Amino acid sequence: MKEHPLAWTAPQPFWADTRGGTAAHGVLSQPQILRFTNDEFMNELLATLETDPARLSQYAVMEETWRGPGAAPAREPSRWLDRKTTKVLGLERKALLKTRAGEVASAPAPAPAPGPAPVPVAQLKLYQPAQMRHYLVSGSLVCQAPGLPDREVNPARQKVSFVMRRLFPKTPGAPGQPLPNAAQTALWDEYAFVLGGRVGTWQRVAAADDEGASAKLVRCEERLSMFPAFFAQDDSHRRRLFVGSVPVGKREVYQGAAANSAPPPAPDGGETSQERARRLGTLDPRVVMFQMQVVGPWKALINRAMQNGPTGAGVDIDKTETLMAARPERVFAKKAGAYDPDHPLSTSVADPVVLRAERSAMQTSSWYLLLDLYLFLATQLPAFWAEAKKAAPSFTLPEAQALYLALSDAALPAGLGGVASDDPASLVPAGSAYGPEDVEDQLIAALLAIVPFGPALEAAPDRLPPATGSLPPFEIPVPTGSASAPATKPAGWPNFLFLFADAWFGVRQPPTPVGFAPPDGDYLSEKIAARIDSLADLLVDYLAAVGTSEAVVGSLPEPMLASMLPADTREAWYVMRLVYERPDCAPFHTTVVSSATRAFQMAGFFDSDAPARPIRIGLPIDISPAGLRKFDKNAVFIMSDMLCGQVDRFKGLGLVDIVLAVLPWPFHKSLSVPDKGPCSTGTMCSMSIPIITICALILLTIIVSLLEMIFHWLPFFTVCFPLPGFKGKKPPGIS
Repeated sequence: MKEHPLAWTAPQPFWADTRGGTAAHGVLSQPQILRFTNDEFMNELLATLETDPARLSQYAVMEETWRGPGAAPAREPSRWLDRKTTKVLGLERKALLKTRAGEVASAPAPAPAPGPAPVPVAQLKLYQPAQMRHYLVSGSLVCQAPGLPDREVNPARQKVSFVMRRLFPKTPGAPGQPLPNAAQTALWDEYAFVLGGRVGTWQRVAAADDEGASAKLVRCEERLSMFPAFFAQDDSHRRRLFVGSVPVGKREVYQGAAANSAPPPAPDGGETSQERARRLGTLDPRVVMFQMQVVGPWKALINRAMQNGPTGAGVDIDKTETLMAARPERVFAKKAGAYDPDHPLSTSVADPVVLRAERSAMQTSSWYLLLDLYLFLATQLPAFWAEAKKAAPSFTLPEAQALYLALSDAALPAGLGGVASDDPASLVPAGSAYGPEDVEDQLIAALLAIVPFGPALEAAPDRLPPATGSLPPFEIPVPTGSASAPATKPAGWPNFLFLFADAWFGVRQPPTPVGFAPPDGDYLSEKIAARIDSLADLLVDYLAAVGTSEAVVGSLPEPMLASMLPADTREAWYVMRLVYERPDCAPFHTTVVSSATRAFQMAGFFDSDAPARPIRIGLPIDISPAGLRKFDKNAVFIMSDMLCGQVDRFKGLGLVDIVLAVLPWPFHKSLSVPDKGPCSTGTMCSMSIPIITICALILLTIIVSLLEMIFHWLPFFTVCFPLPGFKGKKPPGIS
């Protein structure tokens, strides 16, 4: 039996032009994208193929926006859903063909064009199902023989699919520079989406103008499923086309993936996670982990310390700026009264109760930050930590020495344990549960001290050792005022204090990096945060110096999404190719890959050009107490005893309390939300969805009105129309 060459073509209904002649070769060989404007698109496709397959060309994709929607075939639900007998379908098809033949014969010939028209810049954009659009890529697998008969496919030994390809310009441009015209294929390279790790990556295939090279698969390239659909053409000959759903919903995955022009390693190459990260040009996942678990929370504590001073008076940035050089351990200068760097802080300014509550919250966060930093150093930098925890560490690498000194010098805030015990701002006043010897001043010492308490801090309350019991929220005990009878330390929590930032004494920022020159307009918190960011730079230098040995740096975690740098933040252009694979026939018969479809973009979820799916939400009509009581409370919130206790703390607050809490000094008044502990049991709260919806609408209106001063969006927010006769309560006497 002779084996005919195989080829992918457009679906058979696209083979003829509008006058019944054969379509151009470019149209004949190109797979087509079908566009549907309703959720019954599969029924509509199958019904069209059954009753009038020639109409399939009317579903060809087109440019559109919600202001100018493209034309679509008339909606005929009865044709989609109601099935007719074969005899009736045959008669209707014959009548339809006769009518169509007469229309084509009587149509006048098109007038010749006066000259070559300029090629328009195509801006085809595919929208998401949430925007009421569905797209199917379609094509026919045929033998290159007279009549182009369909190729038989054995699903058990052969596979039909399609692949997504992204176009990258051959000459990379700046992020703000517009991309070249997608129709000029010579300006683009084609990249395949290769699966691997948590997210895929774009792998260069070949130049787009080299069709023979582009029409090949890349190892581990993502294949998207297709299914066959059958129909009878005009001469009653049974035909088939393959159809696949275009994954526009994965737009963010494709848009944010990294790109690599180098070939991927062999399957048995043993590529490590770090080698893969370097090959793809992604950020080192250890640096990203350090930023997420250490640097980010560290900076958040500093911001909290600078915003939530003990009186809520805020910070005088200008005065603080001038005092940093003279006394960096006390960078906070309160607006109330003069600041004397050689005199204890004024007792009339500090509020011991508020200060103790603020320090309790920051101490809890500091302990967990210490634990995360210790776990990072012990697991990701084992060799560094083994040397750093020694009494007299000796580093051979200058990068390791620089990282160690930065961590050691970042012992902040300084001198908290040395403040006079009669000062109300002291961390250890007379009779405190913690003495000066319980305050750690050095970060490395604090990391060593947190290790024994790690299991208790990480365990859930119901999994703590029986002797420890459930850890209540930490609060620094109220001092007794007598050094001979101090307060008792809270059980279960660490027995030492170490604050990364303090609401009164402030912070001692890490050492100034080389070349550190923040803008003059930056706030003090921004300048301190920039110095903390420099720790990540020192980590990068150390990792580059030590190499990839797991004995030194440990096993590298899998690159996370935050470490993946997008290949290009500009709106991407894509094409699709249909694939027919027959591995049992290799090497005599290779994989058959189609020509590329028309280039297109994918719309984001909030694309301003996208059609809007119609959504109508009917709010309750009768909102009187008698009417609202009729609604079933069908939404249930299940809260643990801990969450129940936290919710109860806020039940006594009113609008005035919330407003005063956000006002600046001297109108500021801190929220009074004393901790009541957990509830006796968990709670199940049942609420009515209609009432919740009313609350959401009212709160939305209030928030939008408040933010109008920033966004100026009210003219574009909502449009209300009168609805005559629609009333919540009917007048008396009308039934």
